[in-house]
Amino acid sequence: MVQQVTLCNLLSRFMNTNILDPEFLRKKSFDVDPLVDQLIQDIITSDGQEAIKNLFSQLTDNSDIIKNTEVNSKIAAYFNAEMSLPDWADPKQISIAEDLFALYGLEISFLLNFRSLPLCYSSKSGSKVLYSTGRLREQGQNTSKMTRRLMETSQMIVNVMSPGGLDPMGNGIVTIKKVRLMHASIRYYLKHPHINQNGWDVEALGEPINQEEMAGTLMSFGPLIMNGLDLLGVDVNKEQKDAYMHCWNIVGHFIGLNPDLMPKDNEEGWKLGIEILTRNKETSTEGKALGKSIVQFGKDIFPGYFFDDMPAYFIKYFTRDVSEIVGVDFANLIGINPKPTLKRKFVAWLTTFIFDKVSDIQKRSWFISKISRWINIKLMQGLINYYLKNSTAQFDVPPSLKDNWKI
Repeated sequence: MVQQVTLCNLLSRFMNTNILDPEFLRKKSFDVDPLVDQLIQDIITSDGQEAIKNLFSQLTDNSDIIKNTEVNSKIAAYFNAEMSLPDWADPKQISIAEDLFALYGLEISFLLNFRSLPLCYSSKSGSKVLYSTGRLREQGQNTSKMTRRLMETSQMIVNVMSPGGLDPMGNGIVTIKKVRLMHASIRYYLKHPHINQNGWDVEALGEPINQEEMAGTLMSFGPLIMNGLDLLGVDVNKEQKDAYMHCWNIVGHFIGLNPDLMPKDNEEGWKLGIEILTRNKETSTEGKALGKSIVQFGKDIFPGYFFDDMPAYFIKYFTRDVSEIVGVDFANLIGINPKPTLKRKFVAWLTTFIFDKVSDIQKRSWFISKISRWINIKLMQGLINYYLKNSTAQFDVPPSLKDNWKI
């Protein structure tokens, strides 16, 4: 069921120069994932819409998916097929990327929440998908649904990048294939008028969760985070960045991304991410609602009056480099533009001092590294604490990573 990618067609992709062409990307916004879309259609046709709801209730634990006799036979066949890495996957690069994640997983998680996701919310189509599914919207001051979705995203990254996550039948591969099924289910519901009364304007928005959008999301989880580590004073060399991009190409393989949207290295992935952001940026009610939700989530993680302004300034600061390149304030685009009170000016100065106005030597100093590490540990511990309060869900970090990250 997973699309085949051979070494030959991947190499031919690397010789293709149109990956950054806006017209090429526009066409990709109308392409989706027909193999898994057909699988979802077949299940609904044979077993009804309730079968999809039952499916996701059965897929809560990766270890039970393939052995679970209650899972639909078509779904079982999907998970049992193509669980090995593509033939172009490089074990050495996977190992380098896993070691990098073991060292800086906390920083990567921080940038996911205060850089990658806010940038994703600027997408005219992507924000509408997230908003329409109702899982990332703030419910008053109750962010439990949004937090759960953020947790699922964080769990996917942990599962993929933990040691063995990309082994055959590994936890990461199973998780990616679950996400692929979820994408197909969302597309089905958004495009059927009897379910989604608001409909979906394909001509204006492209297909929901289309190929361009999937590529943009993977670039925001890969190169945009790798380049964002520089803003935290973390030194990552080209080999490490390229290895991390290689792993997200593997994620793309299992999630149904077309081979011609897989960058050859981190630099091309960064350029692709910027081009997709440039093409799809648009202020929207949905994007602003999502921006408001992630700020509230940050406030919940960093309790206390003094820290209330930190999430907004984190987002503004850690998207600043992308804003300067594209020529638009991405934080403002999603409604994050706090008025400059005295306290907020101080918080802005403190944030800038910690992450920007110090020299490279100071960034590696005990004081700066301790502050940055404290913030990142606080975020990860807050995510874990959320799940400890919920007996129906679980967030799992392997023991080796817990030791590394001191959580």
